[in-house]
Amino acid sequence: MIGAVDGRERLAGGLRTLAAAVRIPGRRRALLGYGLYTLALFVVCFLASFPYDLWLQRLLATATSGSPVRIETGGGALGWNLSYAIDSLRVRARADAERDPWLAAERIRITPSRFGLLSGNPYPVGIEATLYGGRLRGTIDPRPQRLRVDATLAGVDLGRYAGLRSWLEGALRGRLEATLALDGGGRGLPGASGGVEVRIAGLALEGAKVRGIVVPDLHFRDVRLDGTVKSGRFEIEEIAADGQEIGVHGAGNILLREPLGASPMSLDLTLTPAAEASDGLKLAINLLPGAKAEGGARRIMIVGTIDRPAAR
Repeated sequence: MIGAVDGRERLAGGLRTLAAAVRIPGRRRALLGYGLYTLALFVVCFLASFPYDLWLQRLLATATSGSPVRIETGGGALGWNLSYAIDSLRVRARADAERDPWLAAERIRITPSRFGLLSGNPYPVGIEATLYGGRLRGTIDPRPQRLRVDATLAGVDLGRYAGLRSWLEGALRGRLEATLALDGGGRGLPGASGGVEVRIAGLALEGAKVRGIVVPDLHFRDVRLDGTVKSGRFEIEEIAADGQEIGVHGAGNILLREPLGASPMSLDLTLTPAAEASDGLKLAINLLPGAKAEGGARRIMIVGTIDRPAAR
């Protein structure tokens, strides 16, 4: 009997010890829960009150220091999915702030990689924007060892674009579609390669002057440009513009430099007047530099730089 009583006492003591051990983790779990709640509340309040606008403006100012452009942004807000929305963005010439911006976009949304944030970087970053009645969508990873850009433009109304008004007067119409796929291949921008496609439907120039020189009214049903980028060189495989008054076909290349306007280029173009083209337009084509081609066409070379092109 004594042995049985001792056994029961040891069993009861063991149960009491086990119960005490179970109660301690419960208290710890409660404390841990309060701690996590406090931490989560702090993070939410920090994210809600962080001065993103000031941080973004300083970041853009640093990124564009020494460049010929400056970037202005409107107000922004952080979304629940960690995306950051900006009301507006303007890219202007630093030397002349009074001119129309080179690029104007609205309702821009920047979404960082959630998996990337776990390792301390936001890349690749997703971008969506509304501009000139169209839409931009894409992803970008600017890191030199992982450089990659995939972007699509759709439905951009060229009639609303004001960046050409400094040297182009008159009415410009057309709808722009474009795609860009660029991969650095682990070598950064100098070694990047990829494809470029540009389409413009219904391109028209009416009552136009280019740097004071009168340009006849031109209407194109479709304009196409296809090319590839490789090792800092943009190879234009085809330029084709089928117009009511004139047709343009050709190819060429551009050596990409910084700033972009200083990039040397060489374009081989053939301009062919349509059967219904006016005599004045045919005469103007014959007066262009270059060599005669079949059907009253003119073959010309465009050389120089993007900022300072010249025909020969």
